[in-house]
Amino acid sequence: MGRNSQQRRQQQQRRAQQRDRAAFSRRTAGADPSMADPARLVDIACAVALGPGADGRHFEAALALLEELESAAGPGERPSALLHDRITRALDAVLEGGWEPADVVHATRRAFTQRLGRLAAQYVAAHARQHQAVHRAPPRWLEQLAELGVLDPTDGRLTGGHADVLARWAKAERLHPADSLGGAVQFLAVLRTAGRLNPLLPPPSRWVASNAGNAYGPPGGAGTTGEIDAKALRTIRALLAKAEATTFEAEADAFTAKAQELMARHSIDAAVLAAAAMGDGGRLSRGTEARRIHIDDPYADEKVGLLAAIGHVNSVTCVWASAAGFATVVGFPVDLQLTEVLFTSLLVQATHASSHATAHDARLRTASFRRAFLVAFAERVAERLEAATRHAAEAAEAEYGSSLVPVLQHRQAAVQAAVEELFPDTVPMRSRRLDAAGYHAGRAAGDRADLGAGKPLPTG
Repeated sequence: MGRNSQQRRQQQQRRAQQRDRAAFSRRTAGADPSMADPARLVDIACAVALGPGADGRHFEAALALLEELESAAGPGERPSALLHDRITRALDAVLEGGWEPADVVHATRRAFTQRLGRLAAQYVAAHARQHQAVHRAPPRWLEQLAELGVLDPTDGRLTGGHADVLARWAKAERLHPADSLGGAVQFLAVLRTAGRLNPLLPPPSRWVASNAGNAYGPPGGAGTTGEIDAKALRTIRALLAKAEATTFEAEADAFTAKAQELMARHSIDAAVLAAAAMGDGGRLSRGTEARRIHIDDPYADEKVGLLAAIGHVNSVTCVWASAAGFATVVGFPVDLQLTEVLFTSLLVQATHASSHATAHDARLRTASFRRAFLVAFAERVAERLEAATRHAAEAAEAEYGSSLVPVLQHRQAAVQAAVEELFPDTVPMRSRRLDAAGYHAGRAAGDRADLGAGKPLPTG
């Protein structure tokens, strides 16, 4: 079908939808005259846009009435202006309530679309401008803004969040005005359903006057808090990139195993350095951190199982919030960063391996097979990561002697205490029945996954 034909069909569909919505909205408004109030309409539209009360027919009706008011009202009285004001205030409350920029955008994408996620990112950028985030926010807050594409990491300037956020977003997305209003309502609904979270970073109301010199960093600087060395991180990432790119299983296996061994040894060296700088285990506990890792559907529960397995091997505890779609990982900075890097790589490898396992048998392309595959893959990979870690620990013990054991025990106790403080009411995840074929295929793929050790790992 040609481009002009597609455009004509889309226009015809839109006119038909508008007629249906207008007829339904007239019936609705006739039954309830108060529906002409923009504030009431916004409340109703939000209530039926998301959550247990979601109702597509009533959402369309409320939206049609909002469109009529939008075209008839003056500039200061339009529903779009009301929506902008409510979104701004709701976003302020959410970010004060423990949410971070990446959390807001992830929740929006998860509830609706990537396109609506871009609107969320623009409102996050507007919030950053209003609160002078570039000069006041913690470094990790700024890292998230850069990852969302609204902060230029080279010069530290905000590249989004200008005035008229909603209008600019609609123009950039080439949206019809009706879709622009609908998107604003949906984003407001996401913000209204966002509960409070345990704060992992200072909220905007607690930002200092200036973040110059990394004002939010732990005392002692990177050398004493166990942050990963940039050169070591580049080496590990390069090994994992080779593991993901190669088509030879033995080669991928060697790359990934070497990466894990380097990770384990780097973590041990950082722990010893931190203990020597801080002097005692009590002070060492202040170096723990917590970060959120966003997990996308499908098979989010199984993906977080892989993350938890990798974290456990690397002295990191993982807490899964299924409703929000993110996991909170708790540990020391070096271990958290290494866990994230390895999780990203192994998830790519698991996806490729799953596709390969089902490529020649359509009967295996089921949800139950893929879930069982990911569970078994995580289980086998964890066993092999443990082997690589033991190899690194043995080498470290030969160098550091008996002083290493209490250092690692202090760190383990510090992580556990931090988890109990943040999440006093956690419960273990329930296991599911697994597809036998998927489970065995996943175990086999876990055997082949590239982990990276100095010597070949056992495969049985």
